Amino acid sequence: MLEREVKPAVVEFLTRRGLVLSPEKTKITHINEGFDFLGWNIRKYNGKLLTKPSKANIKKHLDKIREVIKGNKTAKQANLIRLLNPVLRGWANYHSHVVAKKTFARIDANVWSMLWRWAARRHPEKGARWVKDRYFKTRGTRNWVFAATEEKEDGTKRELTLLLESDTPIRRHVKIQADANPHDRQWEQYFEARWGKKMLNSVCGRRKFYRVWQRQDGLCSVCQNSITTSTPWGVRHIVKRTDGGSDAASNLQMQHLNCRRNL
Repeated sequence: MLEREVKPAVVEFLTRRGLVLSPEKTKITHINEGFDFLGWNIRKYNGKLLTKPSKANIKKHLDKIREVIKGNKTAKQANLIRLLNPVLRGWANYHSHVVAKKTFARIDANVWSMLWRWAARRHPEKGARWVKDRYFKTRGTRNWVFAATEEKEDGTKRELTLLLESDTPIRRHVKIQADANPHDRQWEQYFEARWGKKMLNSVCGRRKFYRVWQRQDGLCSVCQNSITTSTPWGVRHIVKRTDGGSDAASNLQMQHLNCRRNL
């Protein structure tokens, strides 16, 4: 499959047919042993194919976090949180579509250990309870939350909290139905529903839907009743994409799902 070590006979077979492979980037392996690709490990476990973050990618991620923490030994807690959150969020979002929930929890535990050592070294003459009260807070049902309160120039206060990778939801990719055709009008609602779910998983998509909701005064375009989080709703294109319509907010309408079905 991928990585290193290609059998000479396989290389010769592919070379004769004009399919030249790079021996340094190619590997022939059994699926039960698995292989690494794009930061993931793809392998069968007891007959079930699973994709997980690779050990090398996890190590690289932890090394980067460790480097950030060690490079900011004297930084303010709020500034350290600002540096770490994009690293944690980006890596967790990249792996949010594979089997990674346990991996996220292990990384959170490792990050906590690094931050505890970072905090304890700053105050060698203080006890563990003092360090805990200074840098780790209680938020809701959670203890040991790495958080800091920052005061702005205008006197207002803002709290910064370190992101936990285990809070990142795992979202599986749903395959498109085999007979679905994006150019066929009878499949328009199916592809609109898929597109709507994808948009809800992104910040830009939620902002776009919020602009549509504001433009409609929070009302369904069909029944004129309120659209809330407790009323199932969907988004449709005014000019269908099969007719050349765009995904711009001006070409979208929000409707209750029951209203869409009745239409």
